[in-house]
Amino acid sequence: MERTIFCGQRIPRERVVLPTEEYYRRRNRASRRGRWLLFFVTALAVFVAALGTGAARAQQTVALDDVESGDLLFTGNEPGNYVPAVHLASRAHIAIRGLMAEVVLQQVFSNLSDDWQEALYVLPLPEQAAVSGLEIRVGERRIIGKVREREEAAKIYAEARAAGKRAALLEQQRPNLFSNKVANIAPGERIQVQVTFLQPVHYDGGKFSLRMPTTLTPRYIPGEAVTNTGVALAVNRHGWAMPTDQVPDAHKITPFMWPAFDTGVPSGGATQSDPESGGSGAALAGSHKIAIEVELDSGLPLADIDSPYHDIDVEKKADGSYGIRLRKGETEMDRDFALFWKPRPSAMPRAALFSQPAVSDGKESHYLQLLLLPPDTKQSARRLAREVVYVIDTSGSMSGVSIRQAKESLQLALSRLRPIDRFNVIEFNTSSRAFFPRPVAAEAANIRLASAQIEGLQASGGTEMAQALRLALSQQMPNADNLVHQVVFITDGAVGNERALVELIQQSLGDARLFTVGIGSAPNNHFMRKAAQFGRGAFVTIGDLSEVQQRMEALFTKLEHPLATDLQIQWPRGLVVDAYPKRIPDLYRGEPMQLVAKIEGALAGELQLRGRLAGRQFVQRLALEENESDGSGGLGSLWARAKIESLRDRQLQLGERSRAGEALRDEILQLALDHQLVSPYTSFVAVEEKIARPAADNLSTSAVPNAVARGQLLQQQTYPRTAAGLYAQLLAAMGLLSLAALLRRMRQVRYSFSRSLRRLLKKLVPDPRSC
Repeated sequence: MERTIFCGQRIPRERVVLPTEEYYRRRNRASRRGRWLLFFVTALAVFVAALGTGAARAQQTVALDDVESGDLLFTGNEPGNYVPAVHLASRAHIAIRGLMAEVVLQQVFSNLSDDWQEALYVLPLPEQAAVSGLEIRVGERRIIGKVREREEAAKIYAEARAAGKRAALLEQQRPNLFSNKVANIAPGERIQVQVTFLQPVHYDGGKFSLRMPTTLTPRYIPGEAVTNTGVALAVNRHGWAMPTDQVPDAHKITPFMWPAFDTGVPSGGATQSDPESGGSGAALAGSHKIAIEVELDSGLPLADIDSPYHDIDVEKKADGSYGIRLRKGETEMDRDFALFWKPRPSAMPRAALFSQPAVSDGKESHYLQLLLLPPDTKQSARRLAREVVYVIDTSGSMSGVSIRQAKESLQLALSRLRPIDRFNVIEFNTSSRAFFPRPVAAEAANIRLASAQIEGLQASGGTEMAQALRLALSQQMPNADNLVHQVVFITDGAVGNERALVELIQQSLGDARLFTVGIGSAPNNHFMRKAAQFGRGAFVTIGDLSEVQQRMEALFTKLEHPLATDLQIQWPRGLVVDAYPKRIPDLYRGEPMQLVAKIEGALAGELQLRGRLAGRQFVQRLALEENESDGSGGLGSLWARAKIESLRDRQLQLGERSRAGEALRDEILQLALDHQLVSPYTSFVAVEEKIARPAADNLSTSAVPNAVARGQLLQQQTYPRTAAGLYAQLLAAMGLLSLAALLRRMRQVRYSFSRSLRRLLKKLVPDPRSC
């Protein structure tokens, strides 16, 4: 019998248990499993690290060489050369006639990639815009959009997108925020999307004005993440946030932002292409630029035309109108475009009336737009003692120039207080803090103490506005001394829960008046105007440090002087009138009454505006008569837009899901369909019947980012609660949990393998101590 020598002993071969073939198969399987697990864990770790890096860089000011956000930028031919996946070039033509402006906004989406693309773009528009047209142009072909119920329009677009047809979908997310989707842009192709809207001209303090936003300030999203809303738990290509219990549509209103200096492609020798031209996408030198042209026909001789944030050239034409354009032809889309024009003092009328004939149910009717100035008062009214609570936003979105503007505005406000006044200051970001427990006398010592604290304020954290409003409105002292209660709210309004905040103001206002100061290059003017409306106050905007003195002086004039109150309109007998606003608000010095109306029947008789000014009754009269229309037919759209806003305000009071709220929804829907307007319940959709994309070709989606507003810093505080955004946090958490589970499994496999090996060796190897 053969024996094997082991540890100096001869062991019979039959006692030697050699590894079997099954043993080697098991060992190989375990080895392969271990290698696959190691590969998966490594890949997952790299993914999580890249996710965190990408999320962090989305919030920081970085150089092009450091950008790694694949959804937004593609790498160019040369190292360090990055170009947008979908390039955006814009042109706006604004025609102002009387008290209305018609804007045609052309946006060219150029696909610079080698893939078929769908472009997603969040489009800021004026808060009172009546969007009345959508059109796609591909070469010589034009596809006209139609208004459909929101769900139906989304379904039509999705089917066209899947079928490979060119299509566009324009949806309202907020009254001043719209989303634009353009599907099936071929590699190297340019698609022009044309949006038409109307907006009323604003008048205040002896000047007419118009404001057109070109970008936005990122909204803070309060609340806890909601995962059962039907929104997939995946990276959101539309934006950086996911739905919360306070902002259920957060994923639709949080577009990616792009630092302003990144909007140019650093490829030498390239020139900016005109949106109308047919040049190739490779020739485009920079994205997110806009050309603006204005035709101004005010009907009045003008003393001054000014644009505070842009350099313009003005040309007076033979017919008395003015042509206005940007001096350099185009500009970056990083701040609002504002235009002011001032009539000569002798030419300023006390009233202006514009009418548009219409047919309603076969009967004669008219749309009216009216401006009526209350009489001037020469009486110097006694200034009443005031109790003012100043609220200053110090959240992350106020970083950069905005916080300097806010602090300077607040210092100026404190300097206007008198010893008989009382005041307090509240700063807020993620939390709120009052400088004093209750309002204190405006004595020199208290003002110095508050001023020193203001100088030390820094912008950081979230924008928890609700608790700041509650604290400010709870500061009111019993009105024993006939104090006038006022709250001055200084903010950029960058929040996603506007409706909830307006409801809070309505419920908690008491006898106070709320005045809002919009800060920054791209403030949320919708929130500013609605907060002032429900707060029975007024609002001003400050877009540049040089404006602080002028704009705050205008606000002080309203804060410190008497108002025109108890205003009522008396229409001629026999006319059936539907006018908006329904309730004429109090008017501050320099403010006119502006309204739009629909009148059944012929225009005849006299309109009267009655009210009290400086304690005295006054009456303003205006003869109703037909005048020449500008032929645009836009007054009907403006009236419908004003009525929709009024109905939405009633919904806010009654509850959108109540029976009365559902009835108002149906009324809004029908009104929007009748006038072909975008609304909360309707959208514009345009589809080309021809199939453009072959079924075998895949469709990529690129979010077209908005440029960061001038003077702002894109930083961590823009995003609520976390640096990486809610989607990134969820994915990172899921990745870490998966990693932990895999490591635990690997440990179990290793332990099982080691135990099996020990058993085998026990059988093969005698105890060494016996050798």
